[in-house]
Amino acid sequence: MFSLMDNWPVMDAMEALDVMEAIELVERDQLAQVIVNRVDNVLIIDSRSFLEYNTSHISYAVNVNCSKIVKRRLQQNKITVNELLVHSCQCQIDSSHAVIVYDQQSTDLSILSTDCFVSILLSKLSSVFKSVGLLRGGFLDFQSAYPSLIENKAAKGVNTLTSLSQPCMPISNHGPTRILPFLYLGSQQDALNKDTLRDHNIQYELNVSTSCPKPEFIPDSHFLRIAVNDNYNENLLEYFPKAFSFLDKVRESGGCAIVHCLAGISRSATVAISYVMRHLCMSSDDAYRYVKSKRATISPNFNFLGQLLEYEKQLIREHVLNNFSDDCSRVSHSAPICSSQNNPFASFASSVPRPRKLNFPKRSAPRLDPFTPTPPDENISSNGDQSPTTSLKMVRIF
Repeated sequence: MFSLMDNWPVMDAMEALDVMEAIELVERDQLAQVIVNRVDNVLIIDSRSFLEYNTSHISYAVNVNCSKIVKRRLQQNKITVNELLVHSCQCQIDSSHAVIVYDQQSTDLSILSTDCFVSILLSKLSSVFKSVGLLRGGFLDFQSAYPSLIENKAAKGVNTLTSLSQPCMPISNHGPTRILPFLYLGSQQDALNKDTLRDHNIQYELNVSTSCPKPEFIPDSHFLRIAVNDNYNENLLEYFPKAFSFLDKVRESGGCAIVHCLAGISRSATVAISYVMRHLCMSSDDAYRYVKSKRATISPNFNFLGQLLEYEKQLIREHVLNNFSDDCSRVSHSAPICSSQNNPFASFASSVPRPRKLNFPKRSAPRLDPFTPTPPDENISSNGDQSPTTSLKMVRIF
């Protein structure tokens, strides 16, 4: 079993213990004061799972996706906490900021296992930030005391389980989208509509779901199911060869196929992007932008975006793609952790009374090597937005 001490690159076991002992417990009243007074130099980190965060979270908190893969990569130093935050906050790092971390309900540091996600996260944060604290009582205690400072998506009429599997479910369906002459991307509604399929000359279906039904009017020989859910654990990459073989046969026969999941947003979009990568010899960035330009609602989840990057590496090894330079994979330390554009606190007047300074321990901490900024022009789309796969390359998670 991995332990925190075994994987600490710059500190020995005693120093790592000192770091954990130096982390201060933050009371719920202190955090409430920070939020109400819009303190702009405090970063609030939700260390719970994405599902818990998506259900409800403390106002202005960012989620770092508590998962086995993120935990393992932090432990093995395959990702730095800087890189994790750049992805989670979509902004840059300033070590002078204070950080408050919360989990579901921890009341004291002593009850945390050194191998649990929040312990690893706190220790890594302590190597970068001078002031790191853990919220006493966690989310549940804070929620009971300050329900008005909780962002609750369920209260806004959003089914959180549905939101997880359908992150960008469109209000209305506009029919299947033509990606290639023989390939459409669509939703369950499209795939079950016989008239829609006939209008687009679609005779084959690639169903990327566990629950979307097979239409009775589609022969078994024209149907393929890839049974995956839209979550952060599914391995869609392993099904790419099977999907590609099916689509290649459709193309060679002169037919036309629709690839779909429930909404045509995450799972089926990932398959469409991966097929475009191989068929048109495109990088993950270019293929994403290509498909996005045709169907603006696509939004593969974080897990699937990472698998697209893995697939790009595979295509490079197979000499299908050239070895693209990774010039975009560095970020500067020069900007604050949240720019005024991204920081919800920054827009409030500085005249608002500030709470007393949080009594976090101040100490010197090892700084990670700064990143070297590079011009972003090659990785910015025509409308100025980065593709998610470019963002993942920037943080070098995979």
